[in-house]
Amino acid sequence: MKFKLICFTIFIFLVGAFSLAKNNNYDGIKILKVYDGDTVLAEINDKKYKSINTFRIRLVGIDCLEGSKSQRAEYQAKKYNLTLDEVVNGGNIAGAILKQELKNKTITFEFRGIDKYSRALGIIYANDENINDKMLNTEYCMPYPD
Repeated sequence: MKFKLICFTIFIFLVGAFSLAKNNNYDGIKILKVYDGDTVLAEINDKKYKSINTFRIRLVGIDCLEGSKSQRAEYQAKKYNLTLDEVVNGGNIAGAILKQELKNKTITFEFRGIDKYSRALGIIYANDENINDKMLNTEYCMPYPD
């Protein structure tokens, strides 16, 4: 019960924070960590409310190969007719590509919602370039229905 309350509180915070953004866009996002090809940890310095918040962002509309052995990686191996090692290797490459695409660039985030794991969903732009689309152009990421 406590976990559900915490998740709900985070959900309400994210919805409130992002709904205040003009056109649901945030500029000056700092990427703290790249988890894989479609998920990052980000920080926003909200100067208006004098607060710094961290949150996970899931790139909407794409699904990259997993970077570690998991049930999801096994599912992808079967779905895409790959070995588990090929999935994990591809997932690690996707993460490295995303990290390189975001390195030393001005990041903007277009908020699109929140998923069932309390991650912010949206599009990341690096120097005004759509990173979601760029990741889709790699062989390690596929379209994922919104």
